[in-house]
Amino acid sequence: MENAADALKMAAAVLIFVVALSISINAFGEVRKTSRVILEYKDREYDYTYVDENKDDAGKVSTERWVGIETIIPSIYKAYKENYKVVFTNIVLYKKINPLENGGLPQEINYIDLQEKNLGIASDEQKRIFIVAILYGKNGYNMIQDKSLYGSKTWDDIKKEFKSLNIDFCNDEGLIGQIKDKKYRELLGEYYQDEIEASDQTSVEDIPDVNRKKKRIITYSDT
Repeated sequence: MENAADALKMAAAVLIFVVALSISINAFGEVRKTSRVILEYKDREYDYTYVDENKDDAGKVSTERWVGIETIIPSIYKAYKENYKVVFTNIVLYKKINPLENGGLPQEINYIDLQEKNLGIASDEQKRIFIVAILYGKNGYNMIQDKSLYGSKTWDDIKKEFKSLNIDFCNDEGLIGQIKDKKYRELLGEYYQDEIEASDQTSVEDIPDVNRKKKRIITYSDT
């Protein structure tokens, strides 16, 4: 009888272990499934924000659309937080002051690309102020109940600071004053940075696919 009782106890313990193991495996499976759903949802939101499938009058799918300031401004802030390049075909956003050995002539820049190697902006705070300066110009000094978007710095302080980085904010009024009440054609694209940055000694084929960086580019044109 004792052996039978011990056998029943062992069988019960094994059964409980199997049930607990099954529950654990099922729980891990649910966690993995939930994680995948969250990631896929985030990816869909990320893509749909900028790559909606629009249909023209002929019913053809196109990633082109006409947008206004309410769409352009969030796109520019994307360039601040993520690897985006935003281009305006006929608007000068700032000037790059070239060293004397390169002629010393300022270069008109019509795009925002905070991942550009020779931009010279290092800190996140400088990147934020750079975006604000392009958007608002000197008007960023008196925004939202006279609270400065530049902190304690004046507009002259900002211009002087960035001139030391060879960046000249040539438009004191900012981009918003130029594009408000206008519509622009938005063109979407993407490319691999490695194809642009590859040196003569390093070809694109030498870079593993997992290390290649995809950059999204948004172009705004009024034609």
